[in-house]
Amino acid sequence: MNTTSTSTTEQAKPSVASGEIGSRLIGITLVVVWLLFWEWIVRFGLGQKFFSSPSNIFALLYQSLLVTGELRTALFATVTRLVGGLMIGVVPALSLGFIMGNRRAWLRYGPFFTVLGLIPTLAALPWFIIMFGVGDFGKWMIVGGAVFYPILYCTTKGVQISRGVKDRSRSPDVGLQENNWSYSAGPWIFAGLKLGVVIGLATLLGAEMFASRSGLGFEVAVTLTRFDFARGYAAMFAAALVVYVLWLCLNSIELALSRKITFGFDKAARAS
Repeated sequence: MNTTSTSTTEQAKPSVASGEIGSRLIGITLVVVWLLFWEWIVRFGLGQKFFSSPSNIFALLYQSLLVTGELRTALFATVTRLVGGLMIGVVPALSLGFIMGNRRAWLRYGPFFTVLGLIPTLAALPWFIIMFGVGDFGKWMIVGGAVFYPILYCTTKGVQISRGVKDRSRSPDVGLQENNWSYSAGPWIFAGLKLGVVIGLATLLGAEMFASRSGLGFEVAVTLTRFDFARGYAAMFAAALVVYVLWLCLNSIELALSRKITFGFDKAARAS
C-alpha cells in the first residue's frame, strides 16, 4: 500500500510542476500586457500630463542607479531604515505571537493588541518625532511599529491553528499530518513577514516624505512637487524593487524550510 501511494505521488509531481509553470507564465504575461498598455497610453498622448512611459522610467532608473548613482544614496538610506525597523518589530512580534497562540493568553491580551492595531502608525508620526527624533532611529521605530501588528496577528493565528491540528490529530478517527509544513504555523508566519515588509516600506516612505531629507520617499516628494514625473516614478519603481527583492528572499527561505520539513515527514512516513 505504501509503494502504490508513493508511485501515485511521484506521478502527480510532473503535472503539478507543469501547472505551476503555466500559472507563472500567465502571471508574467499579465505584467507585460499591463506595461505595454501603459506604454501605449502614454505614446498616444492620453496620459502624458500625469504619467511617464515605462520605457523612459526603466531607462532613468538604470541610469540613476548604475550610471550616475543619483538614486543610490536614497536607496541605501531607505533599505537600511527598513531593515533596521524590521529587526526592531519582528522579534517582539514573533515572541508575543507564540505566547498569544495560547487561547487563554489571546483572550486576556487580544483585545488590547486589536485596538492598538487599529491605529495607523503613520498617523502617530508626530509622536514618533517627539519621542525618537527625526534621525534614522526614529524611522526604525516607526517601521517597527508598523510591522509589529501584522506579524503578531499572523503568528498568533498560525500557532493557534497548528495547536488545533495537533490536538485533533491525537484522535484515532482523524488522520491529520501535524508534522507537515501546511499544518504548521510556518505559512502564517511568513505571510505576516511579507505583509510587514509591504506595510513597513509604505509607512517608511510616508515618514521620509514629511520628516526626512534623504531616502526614496523624500525623492518622490521633491520630484513630484517639481512635476518631474519620470524621476518620481523611477523612485517609486526603486521602492517596489526593494519590496520585490525582500519578498523573493522570504519566499526562498520559506520554500527551503517547507521542503526540508516535508522531506523529513515523507522520510519518516516511508520508514513506518
